[in-house]
Amino acid sequence: MNVSNKSVSVIIPVIDDLQNLMKLFDSLLLQDQLPSEIVVIDSSSNNETEDYLKNFLYSIPIVYRRVGRAFKGDRITNAIQDIFPRFVSNFNISKGRAYPYEATNRGVEIAKSEWLAFLDSTTIPEKSWIKESLHLIDVKKVDIVFGKTKYYAQSRYQKIFRAATWGDIGHETMPGTVIKKNLYFPIKEGVRAGGDVEWRQKVKNSFDWCIPSEPNLRYFNVPKNIIISAKKMFIYQMHSARVNIQHTVKDIYLGIFLLLSAIIVPKWNLIVGVETSPFFIPNITKTYLLSICAVYFGALVINRGLFIQLRDNVFLMNILRFIIFMISLYCVYNWNESIAGWVDESVWFIPHITKIFVSLVLLIALIYRGLYFPLTHGISRSYLFPFMFVLVGILGIFNDLLKAPGYLTGAIISIFIKK
Repeated sequence: MNVSNKSVSVIIPVIDDLQNLMKLFDSLLLQDQLPSEIVVIDSSSNNETEDYLKNFLYSIPIVYRRVGRAFKGDRITNAIQDIFPRFVSNFNISKGRAYPYEATNRGVEIAKSEWLAFLDSTTIPEKSWIKESLHLIDVKKVDIVFGKTKYYAQSRYQKIFRAATWGDIGHETMPGTVIKKNLYFPIKEGVRAGGDVEWRQKVKNSFDWCIPSEPNLRYFNVPKNIIISAKKMFIYQMHSARVNIQHTVKDIYLGIFLLLSAIIVPKWNLIVGVETSPFFIPNITKTYLLSICAVYFGALVINRGLFIQLRDNVFLMNILRFIIFMISLYCVYNWNESIAGWVDESVWFIPHITKIFVSLVLLIALIYRGLYFPLTHGISRSYLFPFMFVLVGILGIFNDLLKAPGYLTGAIISIFIKK
C-alpha cells in the first residue's frame, strides 16, 4: 500500500489520563502514515495534559482545546443543569467534565483536515491503522471505515470479565473510525454511553462503509474489580436508555402496561366479584397467557420481519423476555394446584416443581453465559475448563441483572430531560 495524500485529523477526548495519552502519542508517531494533526479535547480536573503538550515538541501539529474542567460531583451538577437549566444558571455553576461525544463533536468543529479519525486515550492503534484505513476507503470505494477493537486483560479478574463480555475477538467501534469531515454529523450529546452505537447505525444507513478484517486497535482499560465493573455496567445502561429518547417514553408505557397486566389479570375475577358480575371473564388467566404467548411466538416464528424490528429495540425485547419468564414462572408455581389439584398420587403432580424450574433456568443461564457465549467469542476451551466457566457464567449473569435497573433508571430520567 502506498502512502495516501489524504490529510487526516486525529481527534482524542481526554480526562485525567496523561499517562495513557503519552502512550497513545508514541503509537501515533510510529504510524506508517502520520496524521496531519492531532486534536486533543481536554476536560481534566488539572492542567497536566495542557502543560505537557505545551512543553513537548512533536513532529505532528497538536491542537489543544479545553471544553470543561472535572470536579467532584460534576456529573450530578451536569445532570441537574440538563433538567433545570434556568434554575442552575442563577447559581453560576461552572461546567464540569465533557462527556466523550460532546468532546468529539467539539474536536470535529476545529479539525482542519479533509478526513477525521477518532481515538480515545485508552486505545492504542496498530502501526498500519491510518494507512490501512485510507487504503480500504480507496479500494472498496466507501465513505467510512469503522474501527475494530480487541480487548486485552492482564489480571485474573480482568480475564474473567473479558470472557463474560467482549471475548477474544475484535469488535466494531467508533474509536479507530475514519470518515470524511463533510459527511460527519454530530453524535447525541448529554449521554455518557450508547451514543456511538446510535451514530454508527445512522452512518450505516446513510453511507457506504466497511470494517477491517483484523482488529486495528487495542484496548487495555478493562475493569480491575467487580465494584468498578458493576458501576460501569450500571452507568452504561443508564445512559444507553437515553439514546433513542423519542422511543423511550412509549417503551416505558408499554413495559409498565405489560408488567401491571401480568399482575392484575390473574386477580381480575377476584376483583370484580361473583360470576354473575358483567365484568366476570371465564378462564381469563389462561386466555391472557395464551394471547401473550401467541403474539410473542407469532412474531418470532411466523413473521420474522416483525421480530427483527423488535429485536433492534433492546428495551422492548427485554420486557417481552421478562413477561414470558414471569408467565412461565406463574404457570409452574400454580401447576400442582391447577393441574394436579394437590393430589400427590396424580400423574400430573410434580414435587418441588418451582424449585426445579428456577434451578433449571439458572443452569441454562450459567451454561449460556459461562460456555456458549465465551466460546463463540473466541475464548479458548482450555481457559474455561474445568471450572473457570462457572466464574465466567456467574459474572455474566450478574452483569445481565445490572442492566435492567440501570436501563430503567436512565429511561425514567430521560422523561425529565429536555434538549
